[in-house]
Amino acid sequence: MEREYVNLNELFNHILDRFDMILKNSDKPDKNYSIKRDFTRRDIWVEVDTDKIQQVLDNIMNNAIKYSPDGGIITCRLLETHNHVIMSITDQGLGIPKDSISHIFDRFYRVDKARSRAQGGTGLGLAISKEVIQLHGGRIWVESREGEGSTFYISLPYEPFEEGDTWE
Repeated sequence: MEREYVNLNELFNHILDRFDMILKNSDKPDKNYSIKRDFTRRDIWVEVDTDKIQQVLDNIMNNAIKYSPDGGIITCRLLETHNHVIMSITDQGLGIPKDSISHIFDRFYRVDKARSRAQGGTGLGLAISKEVIQLHGGRIWVESREGEGSTFYISLPYEPFEEGDTWE
């Protein structure tokens, strides 16, 4: 891993801007969706491998789009707690059956094998995402209700940096 301090607000916004641009520049988008952003105003600096975190967020966003209805809203949040930063991505999609939630981060696991095969994918994206987040000392989990959508959460360790603090 190649860690560096990054402004997580800017990184998350950059990734979401890319998804917005793809939608706007597509003559015939497969799906129409909008991204709602609910971020803390405070800049959050964390030490992460930027490429790997981007891969995780790309994967979750692609899934949110893939499984959301046309015209759906994908809500992305970024907030801080005392010692963690939490990102979440909520879709209005199909949701995940209760008996599948505990397996969703397993390698090659697919909730609906026929649908997944038709839409592509290997069943590795969420397993890789879990490994990446764990390498960062964080945690990833999902809350979902069938027919209502899913929310994926990513929690990373965080130490607030105050102006005037010195870099060690």
